[in-house]
Amino acid sequence: MLSLITFLPIVGAIVLLFFPKDQLNVIRWTALGIAIASLVVSIIAVLIYSQVSLSAPFTGSTFYLVQNVTWISSLGINYSLAIDGISALLVLLTALLTVVCIGASFRIDRKVKNYMAFMLLLEGGLIGVFLASNLFLFYIFWEVMLIPAYFLVGAWGGEHRIYAAFKFVLYTSVGSFLMLAAIIALGYFHQQASGGGYTLDLITLLNGKLDNGIQVWLLLGFAAAFAVKVPLVPFHSWLPDAYTEAPAPVTAMLAGAMAKAGAYGFLRFCIPLFPNAIQTLAPLFRILAVIGILYCAWQALTQTDLKRILAYSSISHLGVIILAMFAFNTQGVEGSVLQMVNHGITIAALFLLVGFLEERTGTRRIGDFGGLATRIPVLATVMLIASLSSLGLPGLNSFAGEFPALLGTFRNNVTFGVLGTIVVVPAAWYMIRFFQNVMEGPRKTDGNVGVLLRKGTLVDIRVDEFVALLPLLVLIFFIGLYPAPLTALMEPSVTNIMQNLGSLFIK
Repeated sequence: MLSLITFLPIVGAIVLLFFPKDQLNVIRWTALGIAIASLVVSIIAVLIYSQVSLSAPFTGSTFYLVQNVTWISSLGINYSLAIDGISALLVLLTALLTVVCIGASFRIDRKVKNYMAFMLLLEGGLIGVFLASNLFLFYIFWEVMLIPAYFLVGAWGGEHRIYAAFKFVLYTSVGSFLMLAAIIALGYFHQQASGGGYTLDLITLLNGKLDNGIQVWLLLGFAAAFAVKVPLVPFHSWLPDAYTEAPAPVTAMLAGAMAKAGAYGFLRFCIPLFPNAIQTLAPLFRILAVIGILYCAWQALTQTDLKRILAYSSISHLGVIILAMFAFNTQGVEGSVLQMVNHGITIAALFLLVGFLEERTGTRRIGDFGGLATRIPVLATVMLIASLSSLGLPGLNSFAGEFPALLGTFRNNVTFGVLGTIVVVPAAWYMIRFFQNVMEGPRKTDGNVGVLLRKGTLVDIRVDEFVALLPLLVLIFFIGLYPAPLTALMEPSVTNIMQNLGSLFIK
């Protein structure tokens, strides 16, 4: 089942390459069908996991569904996949966003076959990252997901797409190489400490004990890759360029799913593998998270491009996720994981909506808009819902994640709790500015938007666009009103990680 979830989209991407390139509709619907099949299989696997987790005895790990096949035994490399409550939520998020983003990509008319294949390959790489329980296999999937992301930005992006794609690869490659060195060194030092064979199996490595000094250096190697991917300030400058230049569905996929790979890496590997080093360096990561929260919120207030507003908003919200994760208590970490899912849903919806507006008007400059709500009321309503979700309105999904995340942060450190909570003010400011300047106020009388309004040719949201967004809208309300199914799924895994931290665990 786990292999099927991982490789169904990858095999589907390969199959698409054999389709005649002129059969555009066949390619589009086949890609969407593969993505839907992957989502269905993911849902079935998570349901099976949830049932098994209720009845299985606790053995020190919450990986109740595991596939493990010997690959290169002399190097400690196994084909090993495992799922727990945390990875289950992120797999579902990735599978859902792939369906949504492919459904929103039907108007892409250039190199459609390659585009759809890369979208499916990106999904497969991401799911592999969330399921791999052997560090070498994790690294392979980590690199696999970068390849389609690079081409999707570089081949289908805007005017400065080559610069953005190159910058993205440069940042991520340096971090990835440092992580690879740390992975190899981790296996070596674990062998020296345990006296057994060389292994890169996560579950085995979790039971080892390393010298504190070694832990610090290994943690920095892993953190180099994850800090770039989140990203944490000052490793963030690639993100606004990549998000701005990529097509809207690609940006939605990168911001909604791929950005979570970095946060997941911190939680899955850095915190449990290097508990002493984490205790030492936690203040550094909290400081970087707070800087990112406040600095990027301020940057979002000063941007004039709608995509760049959302890009900096995304970094700021991801800072809240990291800050709560390093609170080292169950409440904060559960809020962090829940907010990963919520952020993915909301930011994907917002980027898609900006893409719909750009397709209609030919511009993303916030000053070019105004007074559109009376002409496109349905699209305006959908944008209002997504904007209110992003600023954390109670009753919508982001509040359900941010509230426990910030509460957990307060319980750990009041100063960081206050600094993290301050973001509520600029977040409300830039999201209200984002919505109000586009949809409210006087109608534009000049520029492309003014011409469209005078002619009455600006069309409201189309049926296919609304259908693509509908799952995200439903989840915005459902999670906001009833997050219990998600927290129940992740709670055993989060509690297990916190308990394994020993002295860091705060009841």
